[in-house]
Amino acid sequence: MTYMTPLEEAVVNAQEVAAGIASMALVRDLLDKSESAMDNAKNRTLPNEERSKGLKDSRHINMVLNLIAQQRSLAGIEA
Repeated sequence: MTYMTPLEEAVVNAQEVAAGIASMALVRDLLDKSESAMDNAKNRTLPNEERSKGLKDSRHINMVLNLIAQQRSLAGIEA
């Protein structure tokens, strides 16, 4: 059985914090894109093709967000 030195443990912890910050930036970006896609889907002045694309994009983004939430949950992080 191998143990980490305090320095190695600090490096791993720093990497986990950096990964968490990066994933939260990704989530924020996805939320912004989802909001924009839903605005397009609800905008009755747009052609049906654009509204349909907005709905499709919104559903895809929601699936990605769900996947991220599941992965974070496996890592022991829940909202």
